[in-house]
Amino acid sequence: MNASAGDPSPVAYYEPARSYTTAIALFALLALGFVIDLALGGGLVHVWAWLLAIVVVVGLDLLAIRTARSIRSVTVTSTELRVGDHSVPRASIIGFEGDIDPTLPVLGQILREGLPRGTPGLAVHLVDGGRIVVPTRRPDRLTQALQLSLHVPDIRPADEDELPLLPDIDRRAESLFRVSGIALPEIPFPEDELRAAKAIFVAGRPAVGFVRIDEIDGLAHIQELAVLPGRMRQGLGSALLEAACAWAGAHGYPAVTLTAFADVVWNAPFYAARGFVPVEDVTPELAELRDWERAMGLDALGRRVVMRRELATP
Repeated sequence: MNASAGDPSPVAYYEPARSYTTAIALFALLALGFVIDLALGGGLVHVWAWLLAIVVVVGLDLLAIRTARSIRSVTVTSTELRVGDHSVPRASIIGFEGDIDPTLPVLGQILREGLPRGTPGLAVHLVDGGRIVVPTRRPDRLTQALQLSLHVPDIRPADEDELPLLPDIDRRAESLFRVSGIALPEIPFPEDELRAAKAIFVAGRPAVGFVRIDEIDGLAHIQELAVLPGRMRQGLGSALLEAACAWAGAHGYPAVTLTAFADVVWNAPFYAARGFVPVEDVTPELAELRDWERAMGLDALGRRVVMRRELATP
């Protein structure tokens, strides 16, 4: 974040840190008090006191508004995003994300870390990999002014030291089922199975989602796809799924399989929209997997299906 003396470019968006509403309200309240005092016979005697009160109270509020506007107003020009005297070049901003990490630096704020409690903001991604938060009451309007799209973290193979973190992502992702009234059984997630996987891709650094690929009956099989609840509905699941299918195609697998709940919107319908179709005749190892799922109690929670997506192999 850089200090800026101001950008001469035309302003594309301006959001004042404070409006003059409080000053107007204070003036109206004091004026009403004076009128009431006048009606009771004391107004003329107290006129100088009322005028002094108006000047002091409203004047202090106007001063506070002026100060807030000078150090916290948001300005967007063709070349920069500025909050007060601090700015970042617009060319360095590549996207935004839905959640705000409380540890991120806040543009224009130097005396404390994180946004004040209850203050809205917009987290933006920078071309150098950094992230900052812009304090704004209108994140949607600011996003439009900056012409930003939702930032999807890079999808990459998981590092060895990241594998112990993935079971926690899986556990937290399962909370979506619990919130929807589906009490998934406790299924062990041993780390050695992760090490035996054919491939694991993660999203972001640190990882906020992952996909695990095994091999079943000579086909690539997506054993697990999980994204942290706060990062869902941002395209990460789709990006991870496509990375898994691309890897499988590049390694000569003719198809990718998986199992899912048929009637849970973020399960089978999600995969169906991305090229997976239900199959009735399952291969022997997939049949064993389905027997294991029934034994674990998954079928008691809803109808399960095996799905398959054909791949164009090189």
